[in-house]
Amino acid sequence: MTKNTIRLLLVDDHPFFSEGLKNALAPYPEYLIVGTVQHGNQVISSIKEFNPDVLILDINLPGKTGVELFPQIKKEFPSVKIMILTMYMPADIRINPEKELIDAYVLKNSGTETMLLALEEICKGGKYSDPIIKANNHHSQDDFSRKLKLSSREIEILQLLREGYSNKEIAQKLFLSELTVKTHRKNIMAKMDAKNIADLLRK
Repeated sequence: MTKNTIRLLLVDDHPFFSEGLKNALAPYPEYLIVGTVQHGNQVISSIKEFNPDVLILDINLPGKTGVELFPQIKKEFPSVKIMILTMYMPADIRINPEKELIDAYVLKNSGTETMLLALEEICKGGKYSDPIIKANNHHSQDDFSRKLKLSSREIEILQLLREGYSNKEIAQKLFLSELTVKTHRKNIMAKMDAKNIADLLRK
């Protein structure tokens, strides 16, 4: 490993994709992949173990999602550069790459050249946003991106519904009126595109 080698830690729950990324970066000796992680709950400990210069982070992960992780990572490891590498447009997951604590945002379908440009830019201290990012895309209607659009209160109520609580019981538990719970439930169903409660609980 040379003095200028950039240490990369890959976080993606699809081993096949991570292996493809390794192969794509193999011709570039300046980048060294020091480890791979498949579960969101293992990211923080892996950063401590592998000491990367750049974290290449997917958004949709088991356990903690990339959206939950990157603010925590920047707080605990401010020197680590974060590249979001995902199939989701920023609008789908309610983040603004220019304002968030991330250094690069790259779409998985953009190819190796775009990722290399992003790596080069952030390693120089800059920021990079994939040029093909648009306001909307076809992923905006999947369940993962829908859940990210729920408020913290809506997520709390959805979890209680899944645990079998009635509107009245939820109201008592959260110190809300039953009407407020019904309104939240209606909004949750609209955001999740659920036809009825049974459909909602399957999502």
